[in-house]
Amino acid sequence: MAEKIVLDSHGRYFTVKPLILVTTFGPTGLPNVAPKTQNMDVGRREQYFAFVCTPQHHTYQNVEANQEFVVNYLGPELIEKISAAAQLAEDSDEIALAGLTSIPSVVVKPPRIKECYLHLECKLVEIKDLEDVSIILGKIVARSVDKEVSFEHGKSKENIRLLSKCPLLAYVYPDHYTKISVAEEFVFPKNYKP
Repeated sequence: MAEKIVLDSHGRYFTVKPLILVTTFGPTGLPNVAPKTQNMDVGRREQYFAFVCTPQHHTYQNVEANQEFVVNYLGPELIEKISAAAQLAEDSDEIALAGLTSIPSVVVKPPRIKECYLHLECKLVEIKDLEDVSIILGKIVARSVDKEVSFEHGKSKENIRLLSKCPLLAYVYPDHYTKISVAEEFVFPKNYKP
């Protein structure tokens, strides 16, 4: 068994989180894009989406002002463009500057990113301010997914093959990323009902 160590509040350890791009509209009406690594869908049927942001960040300010945002899931082939997106200035079309393509959303005003394989359009429910960060919670009002990464329940082997062809991107804290292209089917107890 591995030896356990006690960490203080600044201790570092590896964790894996989805890497997403959040799109909003800035005060001048131009698209804003920001990579986020602290996020998750919330609720039994994934009706909500939450991510962490600081009040000083343009994404926070845009969501607070416009009450909408889009979550864009991306593949590993976009890692360099994401790095560029993290450093762009406000008052410009950040999506275009990152070398990505805006496409209209179905329900909300902020755009989706064409190169991303999954989009969750959200309307703001609440912003919970904590000590130095905030949790932004939105209700998912529309979803869109590329056909080649859409899976079906009950077809585990086909879904696993699909993942090997279209790997997912994950952030490995601190300061790393990984491609997820292998998965195993979860084994539920015999009489389990989700």
